[in-house]
Amino acid sequence: MPKIIENVRERAVTEARRILEEEGYGAMTIRGVAKALGIAPGTIYHYFPSKETLAACAMLEDWNQRAESLEENCIGRTAEETVRILFSMVRSFTEAHVRSWTEYEPEGGRIAIRRRYHAVLVEQLSRPILRAMPPEQAEAKPWLASFLAELTLRFGSDGTSAYEVIEPAVSALLR
Repeated sequence: MPKIIENVRERAVTEARRILEEEGYGAMTIRGVAKALGIAPGTIYHYFPSKETLAACAMLEDWNQRAESLEENCIGRTAEETVRILFSMVRSFTEAHVRSWTEYEPEGGRIAIRRRYHAVLVEQLSRPILRAMPPEQAEAKPWLASFLAELTLRFGSDGTSAYEVIEPAVSALLR
């Protein structure tokens, strides 16, 4: 009878996330995650077919936690305040994972990851902006929330631009 190990998937994702944030993608291995959990590498492979899949799951979990927190932080805020909060979230996520992205180069690192998930990210970021916009503005400019989400994603994830770079454009567009 096989041994039942509780919460292997969740524990593996948590450990992978820790390694990614502290040591980067190059330091994370299936064998290392398994050793830290006291299980065989084959057990990890049962849940994750590759190191890349495990890393992606760890980053996705981090993004989802930040997005959940974002929803709470944006309630009752203006659209401009919401964009600033979104920018900060994108920036902190990027900073937490930049080491992993720059080490993972088979498909172009950070740029490839951003391209792969771009549409989903823009849609996720545009929802709170749209909710924060006055209804008449949202109706008159249905493209604006997506445009501001694009702007936030582009400059928030570049690692060099401060919010103040896009603030004048955000203010002008939301007037």
